Amino acid sequence: MPGGPAGCLLLHGFLGSPREMLPLAEALAQEGWTVSVAQLAGHGTSPAALASSTCQDWVASARAALEDLQARCRTVALVGQSMGGALALYLAAATRPAAVVAISTPIRVRPVLVSASRAAARVLPLVPRLLRWRPREREMRPYRSAHAWVPLGLTGEVDRLLHQTREALAQVQAPILVVQGRWDLVIPRESGESIVRLARRAPARLLWLKRSGHVATLDRDRHALYAAVTGFLRPLLQSATAS
Repeated sequence: MPGGPAGCLLLHGFLGSPREMLPLAEALAQEGWTVSVAQLAGHGTSPAALASSTCQDWVASARAALEDLQARCRTVALVGQSMGGALALYLAAATRPAAVVAISTPIRVRPVLVSASRAAARVLPLVPRLLRWRPREREMRPYRSAHAWVPLGLTGEVDRLLHQTREALAQVQAPILVVQGRWDLVIPRESGESIVRLARRAPARLLWLKRSGHVATLDRDRHALYAAVTGFLRPLLQSATAS
């Protein structure tokens, strides 16, 4: 979505796709910003291709999308959902963006889930995605992820990425908006507060969405989310492009 000299890079989550970020992308584009929605390595392809991807691949694809947008814009903000939020924070430690928005971003994978997934993956490397979240409102349903299979072995890769992100948070200096849904049962409850605490060099704040679950970009508080993100980014991108 072409726009002005300020850009926003959007990063989707694990087992997600760029589609889940499109409604937010459209809201940001209305501000006159250049908006890019990355597709992370392995996602939006086949189950086998996804299963063969690693956290290094996800970082590399996010970094390539960032460098492409930086070549077209004077300043860039990073906006990620779930694992995409972790990627945004990880990249922010080294790239110094104008701002970071981390939506529904986990601080860690529950240890029991990592060990159970590692053991099960030896027998069943791919399992059907039995519990697929569906947006409550019909108009948002076309945007949900199409991934129907879960590569169990990738739980360890997600855990590895989150470990690297926790270590990098102390180096982030860009302003951070952390957003978490009160009904998010996917990530640890303390995730948002922990991100704010660990990013001790950055001005960071936590916004709770009262009616939202994990995929907040498509949930019932989405309009409040879009307004909060644009309101947070507006002064930071304006000041960066004016300087």
